[in-house]
Amino acid sequence: MHPKISIQAALAAAALLSLACQAGDEGGTSAPAASPAAGSGEIAARIEGVAITTDEIDARAREELFKAKASTPSKLYDLRSQTLTRMLDEQVLEVAAQKRGVTPDELIAAELEAMGEVGEDEARAFYAQNEARLGNVEYDEVSEQIITFLSARREGDAVERLRGAATVEILLEPPRVQVAATGPSRGPDDARVTIVEFSDFQCPYCQRVTPTLEAIAERYPEEVRIVYRNFPLGNHKRATPAAEAALCADEQGKFWPFHDMLFENPRELGDDNFADYASKAGLDQAAFDACYSERRFSAQVARDLTEGRAAGVTGTPAFFVNGVMLSGAQPKEAFFELIDAELARN
Repeated sequence: MHPKISIQAALAAAALLSLACQAGDEGGTSAPAASPAAGSGEIAARIEGVAITTDEIDARAREELFKAKASTPSKLYDLRSQTLTRMLDEQVLEVAAQKRGVTPDELIAAELEAMGEVGEDEARAFYAQNEARLGNVEYDEVSEQIITFLSARREGDAVERLRGAATVEILLEPPRVQVAATGPSRGPDDARVTIVEFSDFQCPYCQRVTPTLEAIAERYPEEVRIVYRNFPLGNHKRATPAAEAALCADEQGKFWPFHDMLFENPRELGDDNFADYASKAGLDQAAFDACYSERRFSAQVARDLTEGRAAGVTGTPAFFVNGVMLSGAQPKEAFFELIDAELARN
């Protein structure tokens, strides 16, 4: 028998699992970013024509902002986005309740009644989708907790449906960081969306995101360009040599095959391994050996690392989608959503 678990706790723990390799003893720090300007009063959203400003969001999230020490634009944006969502949900309820002549609590109760109780089929479907995240316990051991969890979640579903029926305009923009798109790349040079990836050949999360990048290249063959830049962490002792070897392969137009072999063999990153990969990739062996032995691209790797830190990178993988930062081995849907939003912009 497995110990009884909390569905909420299990899912939260799974969601919070690290999606990136952290700097560890690498010693780099991100460049400090400007704190929110007092009295900026920018309009972040409108609901039924009524504006919500960044001042109102920051006043609401003051405690969270203080605790989180939102010292980077990305952290500040994330906190503001979360707070704005809560504020919008509250106002959606207020507006919808007023229209129906009931209180917000009465409106939610009516919505939940209309949705009905959680059935066995729905609970089993949820279990099948989340079995691994729940610790591979048997369904009967957690069925009651699943039903309780899904029942509680329906309140959020009800608010989401009400929000969909309201006139809501989100104006809060994610921060953009100017990052040079210099390095090995794939995709058209004039692509409408450029993704700059900072990566480490010894980072398992960088390896994990490789199929996602393949899916992006397949889905957006003309719209997206992917640029690879190196961010070898100091606690990954073979990451820097691997980065330099990959750039030597790039010198002969074979970066991506070499890149793939490095990630396919994360425990085999010795000098002899690099020579073997060069041979398999069809490189001129003597030219590759000369390039690697003289550390021809050490300055470029160092420059990537410095510019990554300046852009706010502290772990790998880190991505800048037209300058919008996306950290960690995110699912492909997270990239698709951001890419589609960028394509809609221009």
